[in-house]
Amino acid sequence: MITTAKDRERTERELNELRAGEAAAAALQEALARVGIVVPSLRPSLPVNGTAFVELGGCSAGTAVRLAEVLTAAADALPELRADR
Repeated sequence: MITTAKDRERTERELNELRAGEAAAAALQEALARVGIVVPSLRPSLPVNGTAFVELGGCSAGTAVRLAEVLTAAADALPELRADR
């Protein structure tokens, strides 16, 4: 099979985005673990529209409530994290 430079460049970009998704998923898993939250279906995914992608998946209602509590506490403690600033 003959590949062009453009094909190799696209493949390299896709690999870079896949690696970025893997790193992002690992960082999120680690951050969640620090506050005692496990989202079992959290995982990296193939890039979507050329952008790194992480699938958050599903979790129990209890885990969702705990995650909401942690995010709310973080936003209260660190106003610079708030979306409405």
